[in-house]
Amino acid sequence: MSSFVYGDFTEPLVDSIYVCGEFPVSEHKLLSGTGLEEGVSLLRITPVQVRDGIIANLNDIGYLDAVVTVQWPLWDDETDIVRITVEAGVRSLLSGLVFNGAVVFSADSLAAVYPGVPGEPIIPADTISFKNAILDLYNERGYINSSIGINLLGISEVDSETGYRAVECNIDENEQVFLGDISVTGLETIRKTVITREILIQPGDSLNMELLRQSVSNIYGLGLFQDVRFAYSPVENDSSIVNLDISVSESRYKRVDLGTGYVSPSAMFGSVTWLHPNIMGNNQRLSIGMYMMEYFGSRDGRMLKPEIVYEEPWFLSTRWKWQLKLGYLYLFTPGIRLRSYSITSTFARDITDHLKFTIGYSLEYEKYNEWADSSFTTTDWRTTSSITSTISHDTRSPLLDPLRGHWMMVGGKLSGGFLGGSDYYSAFTEGRLYFPLNEDFILASRLKFGGSFPYGDDTTVPPDDRFYLGGGTTVRGYPFNSLGPKDDEGNPIGGRLEVLGNFEIRVRIIGHLGIVLFTDAGGLWNSFEEVDFETAGFGTGFGLRYHTLFGPVRLDYGFAPTWRNSLKRGKIYIGIGHAF
Repeated sequence: MSSFVYGDFTEPLVDSIYVCGEFPVSEHKLLSGTGLEEGVSLLRITPVQVRDGIIANLNDIGYLDAVVTVQWPLWDDETDIVRITVEAGVRSLLSGLVFNGAVVFSADSLAAVYPGVPGEPIIPADTISFKNAILDLYNERGYINSSIGINLLGISEVDSETGYRAVECNIDENEQVFLGDISVTGLETIRKTVITREILIQPGDSLNMELLRQSVSNIYGLGLFQDVRFAYSPVENDSSIVNLDISVSESRYKRVDLGTGYVSPSAMFGSVTWLHPNIMGNNQRLSIGMYMMEYFGSRDGRMLKPEIVYEEPWFLSTRWKWQLKLGYLYLFTPGIRLRSYSITSTFARDITDHLKFTIGYSLEYEKYNEWADSSFTTTDWRTTSSITSTISHDTRSPLLDPLRGHWMMVGGKLSGGFLGGSDYYSAFTEGRLYFPLNEDFILASRLKFGGSFPYGDDTTVPPDDRFYLGGGTTVRGYPFNSLGPKDDEGNPIGGRLEVLGNFEIRVRIIGHLGIVLFTDAGGLWNSFEEVDFETAGFGTGFGLRYHTLFGPVRLDYGFAPTWRNSLKRGKIYIGIGHAF
């Protein structure tokens, strides 16, 4: 007898395992997950645990009538042998589905949610998911009191090892339930319509529980409440109508956000924003903020960007969102000096859960200088109108730290012309793809293209509408915004054509800690004739990630492998959130 001594107590250990009978898998697979193995303490597992585990393993491959007996060693046995007898029985294959009591849905529509096909083994996990899927169908129609019983009909043996049997569904639909009145309690500074317009069903609609669960999520997503509870009360003398009682607790929603960060070794930023998300009691948002970036080294300079933003989430009681933004931009670098005042009006609409459309009009009053031919050239104060539109498709999940999904966007901007001011146009597109090999190993990629060109009598594009590359979120290994065309003094001035590609291997190694291997490549040019990938930037490197609820904290080291002493000349980047 083997044993393990702990203090004055000796634990008996399993010396050997003897399995007899007919079973269709290896002994290792048969015992998988039961906890039984040689050397394990007999006090840490039970015969019932082992028996149920073996039966579950056989059920999972279609042996639904398996019989298993487990004989535990006696205390006075010299050798602790666990003896197991297995009779797997006949393997049950699906012959068909039988529905009794179904009126609302046809047999074909119910059969469509079964996870298998005739001829495949019947397994308990499939029948459970089948039952839940049917209940979901009924719940979506308001049959919230429906019930389903699932039975396996008698087996019709084909041979001694396999047989066919049907799955029988006995459905009690009960009556359809409809939504009655909606009441809201707990409101102090917020109007009732802020909540009721987020409810995805209206009084008189069938009681769709899935849509109501989404409604709770929508209300929490407003950022105005710390607690939201739904309760249902049947109408007296009419069990087919249910009133919805919503109780809420408002949060302290006004706030001041402060931020600072390290963009690259040559740039740092700071920001402060005051936000009121319920300025008139109807979820209108007002924010007043300042964003500042300080450049160091050879690109010594500064950018200031104060903004006032007003947002109306339900413009004229429709699902269009409207934003009005007043902004000022001051940019001072060795190659560019720019001042700009702007007012922008933008409308946005979620076409589907994943598809979004935006269109906006902007009026800018700006002046800028550029270094050229050993002197500054000045574009005097000028007013420019422009229209910008984008459409995007977003399936990323989760949003702040994607494990799967994609984000695709295409857009364009038209300035000047019949609108007035500087004449130029822009077109841009971007795609991001996240592919999980498993939950701890993610492949992430990004492709981005853009172009901005003058037309008519104009020959330039304003600096704030050009493209810039280099740094922690574009091409790592290069200083911030350092790639592309430069002036006579070697200062970056942005490009009219942009091509950018990124690829990352993201691996979660332990707990919240992860590592990343990345490759970045991108280039900027002023015309298609200038495109030459020998002038593009290519960076590679590695990084650490610490995953939090607010996205990963990122530490990257990037370098350009084509440089001499590239590892020593690499750059360190720190930030919150992935590079893309």
